Amino acid sequence: MSDHVSTGCDPLDELLGGGLERGAVTQVYGPPAAGKTNLALSAALDVAAGGDAALYIDTEGLSPDRMEQIARGRAGPNQTVDDLAGRLIVSEVFDYDEQTEAVQDTAEFAAEIELVVLDSATGFYRLRRDDDDGGETLRDVARQITHLLSLARKHDLAVLFTNQVFTDPDSDRSTALGGHTLNHWSGAILRLDRFRGGNRRATLEKHRAKPAGDTVQFSITDDGLVGDDGQQPPRRD
Repeated sequence: MSDHVSTGCDPLDELLGGGLERGAVTQVYGPPAAGKTNLALSAALDVAAGGDAALYIDTEGLSPDRMEQIARGRAGPNQTVDDLAGRLIVSEVFDYDEQTEAVQDTAEFAAEIELVVLDSATGFYRLRRDDDDGGETLRDVARQITHLLSLARKHDLAVLFTNQVFTDPDSDRSTALGGHTLNHWSGAILRLDRFRGGNRRATLEKHRAKPAGDTVQFSITDDGLVGDDGQQPPRRD
């Protein structure tokens, strides 16, 4: 078994030292429309195309059409979109309490899956932080991440969670929402940005085995993610 789970995009895998590390949590953050959900879907469907299962906790409202597009792009000649969809366990949640329950329920599937996606970890946090100044809710999000990390270590699976950006009014710099509280538990942190005609740039901000600062470029197509050379990973058999 590989030490990593592919994102479905070769340049991103190379940036991450092989892909999403097993036994660890990878955080992917960035502004709206940067490609966070597309990356998460790409990774989950690549797992499914390889014959394994993935759990996708959806707080954002997945587009079935987009999921079908990427599945069609990843399916091999002997596979159908339904084959891949049958290996993707989607847990759709509609509020913060349901998110908490879905994360806890991950333990029921952990022995059967290769990847857990939480997309996103902090969407509902934005709605709750005004009620409690964000402190307790943020600590609860951190507890969710540490729960997923413990499952990743125990079952040798990969965890990916997406996150949003926060702009510091004093420095006018944007950074990952939750700051050190969530970054501490992330083995790798990837920032996505959109620029020049819809192309994307991924910047490695933290990694357990590589220096931070490296970047790669990729694009989002109907079939998924492609590197700046326009090449997609080979389809599965």
